[in-house]
Amino acid sequence: MKILVTGGTGFVGRHLVEALLAEGRHRVHVLVRDNGKLEACAFKDAVSTVRGDLFVCEAIPEDIDTVFHLAAVTKALTPGEFTRVNEEGTRSLLEKLQPLKNLQKFVLLSSLAAAGPSRGGIAVHEDMPAKPISLYGRSKRAQEELVAASGAASHVIIRAPIVFGPGDMDMLDAFRIVARGIVPLLGRKERRYSVIYVKDLVRAMIAAAFSPCRNEIFYVANPETIEWRELMEMVSRLLGKKKARTIVIPEALGRILAEFSELSIRAFGKKAIFNRDKFNEMKFPAWVCSAAKIETMLHFQPRIPLPAALEETLGWYRERNLL
Repeated sequence: MKILVTGGTGFVGRHLVEALLAEGRHRVHVLVRDNGKLEACAFKDAVSTVRGDLFVCEAIPEDIDTVFHLAAVTKALTPGEFTRVNEEGTRSLLEKLQPLKNLQKFVLLSSLAAAGPSRGGIAVHEDMPAKPISLYGRSKRAQEELVAASGAASHVIIRAPIVFGPGDMDMLDAFRIVARGIVPLLGRKERRYSVIYVKDLVRAMIAAAFSPCRNEIFYVANPETIEWRELMEMVSRLLGKKKARTIVIPEALGRILAEFSELSIRAFGKKAIFNRDKFNEMKFPAWVCSAAKIETMLHFQPRIPLPAALEETLGWYRERNLL
C-alpha cells in the first residue's frame, strides 16, 4: 500500500509509522512541517517525505491509496487555533486529495471529546448524537463532519479516549506530581475514564484502514474503565512510592487555576494542556465509551494490560530523565 500520514512525527503518529513500516509491505509518506522532529525519529530514512503543512505543501504523490490523518492540535495559544488547524487544516488537506484517483481509504484519528462526556452512567457509543462541550471537542467534531461530507474516499473515523504511552507529553505533568508522592484529585466526586494504550490504538487504526469497512465511526478503548484515583495510585505503586498523599483540589479552585494557567499561556506564548477549555472537560465525572462495535465488526481487542502499558510508559520517561 502507498500511504500518507499527517502528524507522523507526533506522539501517536510516530507509533503508527513504526507499526506500518514493521509490516514490511507499505511505502509510507509523511507530511513533514518541522524537519527537526523528523530527524528525531528512528524511521527518518525509511519514509518518503512531503514537505509542508496542511495548508501549503509539496505535491502529494498521485499513487497514494490510503491516508491516515493525525495532524491536529490538542492545546492552543488561542481558541481560534483549534478551528484553524483541526477544522480548516482538514478542509485544506481534503481539497488536496481530490485529484488522487487511487485513494481508497481515509482514516481520521478523532477523539471522544468530539462526542462529549458520558451522562447518566451510560457509556457513549457510536449511535449517540455528538454533544461536544469544549472548543477542542467542537473542532474535532467539525473535522469529522468535513471528512464524512468530502466524498474523497471511503472513510473511517477512530474516536480515542485518554491515550497514553511512550512519547506522550500530555500525561507527564500528572505523572510527575505522582512521582513526588502526591495523588491529585479534582473535587471529591468519582471521576471515571476510558483509556487506550498508544500501541493498541495504532493497531486498531491499521485494522480499520485495511478492513472492508466503509464510512464508519469506531471507539477504541480498553474494555475496563478506570477511576482517576485508581489510575494515579497504580502509577504511584509502579514508581515505587510506598505511601502517596492525596490532595483534593476543590472545583472552584481548579477553575481559578485554569484561568491563571490560561493567562500564563498567553503571557509567555507556551502551550499547556491545562486551561479553561480542559477544565470544562475535567469537571464532568465520566468520559466513558463503549468499544463493542469495533470488537464485533473487526474482532479487535486491546492486547496490552493496563499495568504493563503503564510500566512501559514510565520506563520511557525514566530513560529520558523526565521523572
